[in-house]
Amino acid sequence: MIVFDRVTFGYNAKPILNELSFQVDPGEKIAILGGSGEGKTTILKLIVGLIRPDSGRILIEGEDITHKTEEELNDVRRKFSIVFQAGALFDSLTVKENVAFCLREYTKMTEDEIDAKVRELLRLVDLEPAIHLMPAELSGGMHRRVAIARSLAVHKPIMMLYDEATAGLDPVNSDNICNLIVELSSFGMGHMMVTHKVVDALKVADRFLFLEGGTVVFDGGADELLASSHPHIRTFVDELRYQPKVSGKR
Repeated sequence: MIVFDRVTFGYNAKPILNELSFQVDPGEKIAILGGSGEGKTTILKLIVGLIRPDSGRILIEGEDITHKTEEELNDVRRKFSIVFQAGALFDSLTVKENVAFCLREYTKMTEDEIDAKVRELLRLVDLEPAIHLMPAELSGGMHRRVAIARSLAVHKPIMMLYDEATAGLDPVNSDNICNLIVELSSFGMGHMMVTHKVVDALKVADRFLFLEGGTVVFDGGADELLASSHPHIRTFVDELRYQPKVSGKR
């Protein structure tokens, strides 16, 4: 479904990705790991055409999107929902208005239909009681869940893309977000989660890519990841020894 074919990309002449190649099949549950500045978020932006590679090709469902126009990319973007780390909610709008925003912009639904859809989505993320709150009144975990609800408002994507979905959250809220990601995948959507937290990656993914030096230095399952002798992967995996047991509830 997603193919990166020798993709190279840099910011202001600083190389980030170096002839990166990998393939993602429909329905896969993938975590992309790696240190800061290794290009994890860059991959998500390239998938939906927010930025373009300096060289190489990106194929989505067999179509080369590398040189598509902005208008042509709209069809590609409808295949995905992307949730960025900050959540990017509108500070001046309530939870309801944030989730309803795209419904008003891109559909012909009536206000009653919009209200019903918003409540349905907020129930999905266990936040209907917060429907009239402002973003400033939300905890970090609630903020992320509203962002996920909004990303699902207009269409059902074939894959969810999460950029550091649990960054900055306490263990209970991190666990809640991971549980939600897994729950959404039960509806037939694959997901790709960018993270530097191995403990959360193991909760949501079956396949793991580790980036270093602009390329993939590991691609495999959980058992292989935990047994890897790669020094930087070992540093990431060692965090598991210090993690408390968490049993958060959504």
